[in-house]
This record gives sequence, structure tokens and C-alpha cells, in this order.
Amino acid sequence: MVTLATLRAVNPDEFEEAADGYHAVSTAASTAKDRLSNEIIAKTMPAPAEGGSDGLVGEAASAARRRLERLGENLHYTQVECGLVRATLNGFAADLRAARKKLDAALDDAAASGLTVNGDGSVSYPAAGEKADGKTPEGGTAVSYEDAAANGLADQAAHLDPNPKHAVAKDCADRIAQALKEATEADQTWAPKLRELKAQNDLTVSSKDWADVHGDREAVQEVAGVYLDEKYIPEGRPPKENAAWWNGLTPEEQADYTALYPASIGALDGIPSDVRDEANRAVLAQTKGDYETRLTAIPPTPALYAQPGQSEQTDWRERAAKVQEWKDKYGDEHERLTKALKGMEAIEDRFDSTGVQGLPEAYLLKFIPEADGRVVIANGNPDTADHTAVYVPGTGSELSKVEGDIKRVNSLWGASAPMASGENVSTIVWMDYDAPDSVVKDAPFSHYAHDGSEGFAKFMNGVHESNTTNSGGHYTTVGHSYGTTLIGATARLHDLQADDIVLAGSPGVEVGKASEMDVPKGHVWNQEAEGDAVPDIGRWSHGGEQWEYEGGVRIVPSDEIFGSNQMSTDTHGHSDYWKEDSESLLNQAAVVTGNYDRVTLEE
Repeated sequence: MVTLATLRAVNPDEFEEAADGYHAVSTAASTAKDRLSNEIIAKTMPAPAEGGSDGLVGEAASAARRRLERLGENLHYTQVECGLVRATLNGFAADLRAARKKLDAALDDAAASGLTVNGDGSVSYPAAGEKADGKTPEGGTAVSYEDAAANGLADQAAHLDPNPKHAVAKDCADRIAQALKEATEADQTWAPKLRELKAQNDLTVSSKDWADVHGDREAVQEVAGVYLDEKYIPEGRPPKENAAWWNGLTPEEQADYTALYPASIGALDGIPSDVRDEANRAVLAQTKGDYETRLTAIPPTPALYAQPGQSEQTDWRERAAKVQEWKDKYGDEHERLTKALKGMEAIEDRFDSTGVQGLPEAYLLKFIPEADGRVVIANGNPDTADHTAVYVPGTGSELSKVEGDIKRVNSLWGASAPMASGENVSTIVWMDYDAPDSVVKDAPFSHYAHDGSEGFAKFMNGVHESNTTNSGGHYTTVGHSYGTTLIGATARLHDLQADDIVLAGSPGVEVGKASEMDVPKGHVWNQEAEGDAVPDIGRWSHGGEQWEYEGGVRIVPSDEIFGSNQMSTDTHGHSDYWKEDSESLLNQAAVVTGNYDRVTLEE
């Protein structure tokens, strides 16, 4: 139980000062981590086969990189854990300040009424009031209602004392007791959580350590209460409202929300990209640690074939039964975890590729591991980009396959940056919708595009909202295959905030004219490579219509009547539009950077 003397002596500011100290350590660790990754490690990477800066090769160089990467992991862990400590200290200080405020108000009222507050929280009052039988009601000592009832003081509990000072003293005693109760509850609530926030005494950040961070965060969230409640975070709101909410927080609240609710903060369109990146990287690290721990806990697959000393014939059925039992019990979970971890490793590989062939820092703008997974990752900061290209992949997109999509936007950035005349370029993978899984079974249906269109519209609004350039930026959406259908659905059902649209291998965009795509006239660009059968096959599911033309036909962007600019391609098939140094890729880059005169068109 917190005593009166303790609460009077305690200063909530001291806990907030300690929180600020942990924030300083967290910030320093974050800064050091970023510099280590983007400047030091990047310069040690081996030189690419063609072009690029010289790197370090050899056994010693590889060993040095491993040590540096291990240090970076330690710095990231320090950043996240210190952020949690800071949020915990601030939460405790907030609850303690509320209790202290109640105590100070009760003490001030007692002093103003000429009452004396005793060390145990009781309040003494002098003789006062009208005389009865020639006598003035005597003074006494009032205790809180709870103490009075607990000690059998029925007259005080029932307010039977005729001295009017007693009622005032009784009220002050009750308020003092309530303040002490709240201070005690704050101590009992926050102290155990703070004690749990400690790392192992070693220099290795293991999968278990990151998994424990997730548990630590959930434990602190349980007691965050009024100080930082997740319900105050906007959900499903327009990016402008998200930005207004974020900008209305104090820097301390921003840091604590990011530490306590990284998944929610990382998903908010319209707030700064570096904040979203910090939050989502924490989610990625914790999820990866959790998944690796779960995968390790699954026993290995039993051997199907005979091992030394086993009889091939006698043991075959038994071994087959054990394999099937393992598949029934662990197979689905093992596959899910393995596929998800493959995607997470691809994202981390992109982080590690900063500096290779000039690639800028990566920004993780969304990360959700559940189901097929959701990933939004940018090359360069879109908030400071003069030219931003947002690539939407098509059928089969999922976390486990994100490596291919990352390579495409890497290639697009590599082709665009030299054309930008010194301006900043950002290329983004937007894999934040439930894409069709199968070309045959799912891709013919439009509901995947319809369901994802609102999220894409909000994301495009969000990159506009967070952009800090004087011009406000130039934006291009780049769709491939079913991704073009989603872009078309967004233009048809919502307001697509884009300046240019590039469509590659489109099966149709649900409208029959380029003029219906929400961009200025002449700013829809299409590519159909030789040997790409998707446009002709897909038109029957996703082609638009022009009823004034021969009674209505299914039209795709590759048709002249659609009205798009038909860009030349020198690639073949459905998937090579981002082939290095190809005309197909360079034409996209010219659109992305606004160099329309450098685009080559089909005759």
C-alpha cells in the first residue's frame, strides 16, 4: 500500500525523465542501426557483375559483414525494447500524476478549511458549529468511509457527527484514501511489467528474444488503459484524418504509440513513411522470431526409407504410417510457417541490399503475415520523392513470392533514377489485397479487384498526403496482369489519385475507354508483349464495354479503340516487362519520371 508520505514525496516528472532517457537510447540505437545498414554495410557489399561501386570480397569481408549484421540486430532489439520501457514508464507516470493531483487537491482543501491531515491519511477537525445545550460541538478526527466501516465506526460511516467541520474532514479523508488507492493500483499494475522488460545477458539476439518482445508488448498493452488505448488509433479512416490525428499527438505520445501498437501505426496511410517503416520493421522482426520458434518446435519429418539397421520390407508400412501421421498433425502448419519465413527473408534481403547498384534505403510501409500475407515496401522515401511509382502485382501474389515483385520494382527504380535529372524517385510494391490464387479458378472473377480497390485508393491518397516536396510529387500506378484490373476497378469505383497509369499484360480494366481511368488525357500507357496471351483471354472476364461501338464489345487496353498509348516492347511473354535494360522497362521508367518524349510507341 502506498502511504501518504510516499505519495506526497514522489515526483511523476522523475519517471518521465527516466522515460526520456530510454527514448534517447532507443533513438540512438535506431540511428546507429540505420547508419550501419545504409552506409557501412552497404559499402562492404560485393560489386555487382556489371557497374556499381567496388565492394569487399573474400572470407574476411564476409565474416566482417556477419559481425556488422549481428550488431545491427542488437541495435534494433535495443531500439524496440527501450521503446517499450519508455512507454511503460510514461504510463506509470500518467497514472501516478492523476493520483497525485487528487491528493494535492484534497490537501489544499483541508488546509483551506483549517483541518489537519495526519500521517495515516485521517483528517482532524476543530470544535465548531452552533452550540447545543450551551456547548459547542467538539472537534475530532475523520477517517475515510472505508476505514470507518472496516473499524466499526458506524457514526462516522453514517455521518452522524453534529460538527459541520466533520463533513468537510470526512470528504477530504475519502479523497485522500482514493488517491492512495489509485497510486497503489498504479504501482501494482506497472511495476511487474517493468520488471519483465529485461534482455538475456548475452550479445546474441535470438528468435526467442524477438518472440519474447511480442509477449512483452502484449503485457504492456493490457495495462495501458486510458494513457494509450489502441481504440484511439484511427481505423479505416481517410489518410487526411489519419495525418491529423498523428500530428495532434505530442512527440512522446507518437513514440509510445509506435512502441506499443506498431502493427496499427504501421498500417496508417497518410502518416510519415519513416514512422511506418520503424513500426513495421519491429512487427517483422517479432513475427519472424515467433515463426522461427514455432517452426523449430515442430519435430522433423520421419524418414520414409530404411535407415541403417532397419529392414526395408518389415518396417515400410510403419514408416509410411508415421510420415502420414506427421503430415496430418504438422504438415499444414509447417508449410505455412516455411512459406511465410521465405517472404520475410526476401524482405530482409532487400534491407541488406541498400547501396547495391545504388539502391536507396527501403521503407516497409505495411506488413501483415496472416493468410497469404500483405506487404508494401518502397525503394526510397516516398515522402521526399519527386516521382513515385506504385506497382500492383497480379494473380498468385503472396508473401512467400514477394521476392519477384521486389526485384521488379528494384529494376524499375534502377531504370528510372538515371532519367530523373537528379530528382528523387521512389518505386513501391503494393501487395495489399487478396489476389487471386489460381489463373483458372480465381482470376476470371472481379471481386478480388473490387474488394482491394478501396485500400488502393486510400494508399494513393496517403502517399499524396505524406509527401513533403514543393510540387507535391508526380505519381504513376503500374499494374501487371490482374493488378491492372484492380487499378481499373479503383478508377471506376473510387477516385484514383494518379498522374499516369502504366498497364502491362492487362486482361482488362473494367472500363472501355482510357478517358475513364481518372488521369489526364493521354496519360494511360499500355504494354502487350509478343506471346502474351492474357489480354485476349482475359477480355471476356474483365474487358470494358463501349455500347456505342457495334452494340458493345469487350475491350482491353491493348485495343486501339480503348485509347491508351501503346508502348513498344522488346520482351516476350507475360512476365518479362521488367527485364533489365529492355525497351519495355525503359519505356516504363520514362513515364515514371515524366520524360514522355523518351517513350517509344508502336506504329
